[in-house]
Amino acid sequence: MKAERMMKILILLQYGKTISTPTLAKELEVSERTIHRDMESLHAAGIPVFSERGKSGGWRLVDDWKQKLSWLKDHEVLTLFLPHAEKLLSDLNMDASIADLGDKLALSLPEPSRERALNLWERVYIDMGTWRDKKIDLTSVMGVLQEAVMNNKQVSIHYEKANGTSKEISIKPLGLVAKGSTWYIAAQNENDDFRNYKVERIVKAVLLDEHFDRPSDFKLADYWEGSKQDFVQNLPEFNVKVNASPSARERIMFTGRFVQTSEFDKLKQKGWTEMELIFPTEEEAVNFLLGFGDQLKVKSPTYLIDEITERARKVIRFYQ
Repeated sequence: MKAERMMKILILLQYGKTISTPTLAKELEVSERTIHRDMESLHAAGIPVFSERGKSGGWRLVDDWKQKLSWLKDHEVLTLFLPHAEKLLSDLNMDASIADLGDKLALSLPEPSRERALNLWERVYIDMGTWRDKKIDLTSVMGVLQEAVMNNKQVSIHYEKANGTSKEISIKPLGLVAKGSTWYIAAQNENDDFRNYKVERIVKAVLLDEHFDRPSDFKLADYWEGSKQDFVQNLPEFNVKVNASPSARERIMFTGRFVQTSEFDKLKQKGWTEMELIFPTEEEAVNFLLGFGDQLKVKSPTYLIDEITERARKVIRFYQ
């Protein structure tokens, strides 16, 4: 426990900042006296840690002192060798050679950690793309957004919404997020409200001269997780209960689309199954169910049966 605590102290100090004893005690959930004892132990072990007195004083390391990679635990070292998503690196204009990166990291490791890390590199591959990737050139837009995020500069963007309308707005970019292979920019709009913008819908981005103050309590990962939960909770829902034939059930389960509850453990005659499906709208439900023909039978809501029947009649009349 003490060894892990001192390792965490070293990691915190290697950011180059002076950290007070109360801050370290709060971060590590120990007493200030324990922090002082840990610092004495680090000093005795030859770690160049020293204290600065005064109002803004605290603990810090000698400038440019860095911990060696070999001090990391084996499982922590292995995480460094998980292959990177090459598409995302390319989108960020970081076209580094993955093979060269692995070789350089491996040189920093002792045996047998080196062999285990290289085995992981050769046996795991991460592909963030879809089966049919859309060829969208994000180079110019991503370059502007990256510079804005790193330097707290405002950006004017021409943004196309999903409904086809467009607008030009000024935003304060706070971070880039890759959701699968799709990039989003988390930002504050002109009213300082937090918003997420899909990067592929940004037709043009212009870096402005104006800087902005980044919210001191903003943490990108925490914000994104909260934003994602809010988005899912606010999605419209339209539930439909159906009886599904074996073939329809297999198709639905294979894609995983719309299924809220896969089955109710009720197998009907000839293998038909009760299922509950969830759709964003009633219109999407009708289109989806109609496409299965006589392989899905609606149980509720019952009025949907008339809607599907009438739609089917229209299709027949259209082709007569």
